Amino acid sequence: MRVDGRAVARRRRDLVDSGVTRAQLESGEWTSPHFGYHRSAQVNDPIRQRIVDVVAVGPEDGVVGGWAAAYLQGVAYLDGGWGHPGPGRTGEPVLLVVPPQRVVKRPGIVTLRATLEPGDVVEPQGIRCTSGARTAYDMLRLAGDLTEAVVAGDCLLHAGITGAGAISAYEADHPRRRGVRQLRAALPLLDPGAASPPESRLRLLCREAGLPPLLVNVPVFDLAGDFLGIVDLLEPFAGLGLEYDGAHHRELGRHTADNRREEGLEANGLAIVRVTSLDLEDERATIGRIQGAHRRRLFRDRAAETWTCRPRLAGVGGGL
Repeated sequence: MRVDGRAVARRRRDLVDSGVTRAQLESGEWTSPHFGYHRSAQVNDPIRQRIVDVVAVGPEDGVVGGWAAAYLQGVAYLDGGWGHPGPGRTGEPVLLVVPPQRVVKRPGIVTLRATLEPGDVVEPQGIRCTSGARTAYDMLRLAGDLTEAVVAGDCLLHAGITGAGAISAYEADHPRRRGVRQLRAALPLLDPGAASPPESRLRLLCREAGLPPLLVNVPVFDLAGDFLGIVDLLEPFAGLGLEYDGAHHRELGRHTADNRREEGLEANGLAIVRVTSLDLEDERATIGRIQGAHRRRLFRDRAAETWTCRPRLAGVGGGL
């Protein structure tokens, strides 16, 4: 395959012939992520480089798909898990969409055999990858479960590389493929307002808890029109906001700002439930917390409430 229109040197002999010494190849300046392929160990974007490495050793007619295609088109959260792999975890392999007769057997690469149409392929950053609609079509139907399908779809819609209407139209033209039932189930659950995967997962937990449709990343004001803050998820009838606290929320400056914002929201009668990554792992307990908070808010005294919200314009696909 080719990157940026140029053939990528991948054999040790090619590099030696071009002037790279054997001592250099055996030093820390070079690395060999795939058998028979060497490159410089100095990279600016390790996730993109992982994709480039696969392109370099893959077949000429392969097209990058899945999370890697999304990442190349600017969807930073869809990094295949390589951004923050954590202890004992590894990221997902790079997906290559290849012709039906093609066989690729290399570690770190999975293939999807399919015939792509001309409109299915784009070339961001000089690398051939599946278009936004085709990427979403594959990711939603092939995701491990409905939650992960919604997470991927939210990220793609939020980044603006496709829309729910485009995904639905693509599915209508390609209806008899593996996983389309999951894709159809995920489509009405997508919300382009979701700003991160944890927000999407929290929104689905709220749905499982039986909450009515939620407003996503909605600005909240007092009755004088002064801005109080943006709430990740809001159930307006109950006056209940839900906030996901990622690791960056523990930084002193951010934590201080969060506290002040929350005090302002609660002083005007809005209740806030905070959820962390540990809470998302303990789904049963978190669902119980959400249900309890929501139930208590239904019987509150609303006379003292002085907040209002201005929902953003709904994107294609709606919310939960």
